[in-house]
Amino acid sequence: MDKKRIKKFLSFMLALTLLSAVLPVIADVSTAPEASPAPETKQLMAVVKYTPYGRINMRAEPKEDSARVGVLSGGTLVKVYEQGAGRWVLVEGEGKIGYMSTNFLELFYEGETPPIPVKTEAPATPTPGPASSGSSYASYEPVNVLSWPVTESTVMYVDTANRKSLNLRAGPSTWYTAIGSYRVGTRVLVLARRGDWAYVSVGDRLGFMMLTFLSYDMPGPFPPGPEPTPVGTKTVSHPWGSFVNLRSSTTTDTNKNILARIPHGTEVELLEWGVWYSLIRYNGITGYIVTRYLK
Repeated sequence: MDKKRIKKFLSFMLALTLLSAVLPVIADVSTAPEASPAPETKQLMAVVKYTPYGRINMRAEPKEDSARVGVLSGGTLVKVYEQGAGRWVLVEGEGKIGYMSTNFLELFYEGETPPIPVKTEAPATPTPGPASSGSSYASYEPVNVLSWPVTESTVMYVDTANRKSLNLRAGPSTWYTAIGSYRVGTRVLVLARRGDWAYVSVGDRLGFMMLTFLSYDMPGPFPPGPEPTPVGTKTVSHPWGSFVNLRSSTTTDTNKNILARIPHGTEVELLEWGVWYSLIRYNGITGYIVTRYLK
């Protein structure tokens, strides 16, 4: 074989070798799967549990001895911003941001059925409520969230015939504890219904209300009745010398029914004396006050 043929043969073999090295790379590039988009992250939410300790503290830092930046009642909805390996999470609720322990939270993702908050403590021998209370659902057992799936998002309004505030309860019966009280005209979001009861969201709280006292239309103004005649005067007396809340109803476990703060030592008009709560008038405002703070 002459030199020219040898040279051509070597060049051909070199080109073939290079081509065999490049082809797999081209094949890998052409057949590589496209990168799938990152999954959409859902907002982590939580519902504050009911506990024997009452309202739960929000802390400035994730530790027990940190400064308190707020307190939240059972049933309050919160957003969860940080969830670490420990039990502390950063949350936002009622306009405040702080750390709470997951021991006091029921976690769920936005779009899912939120857990139903329940108070499970009960007297040994419960007394049945009236027939109109939907007592077929009455129970002190925890409410099964699967039996109340969110099926709607309907705006309704509190509209009681006697124009008194309507209780928000921890379960679908008057046997359950009242966890809030809302005046006529309060906007309510109905999430589910069963019988006489609705599973509702009021502001940032979850609970149950009787459908009988909810209306699709905003109730109109109610003609004012005659002003009650005072039966005497009393002096507001707080043991710490601060103030006492005047409320629109005889419920003290919510900040939404506070009409005014009455300073210690103020004289008020007594309209109706009660064992636990009394009806008074202060600066033209009529409401309820805890009787033991009247002297």
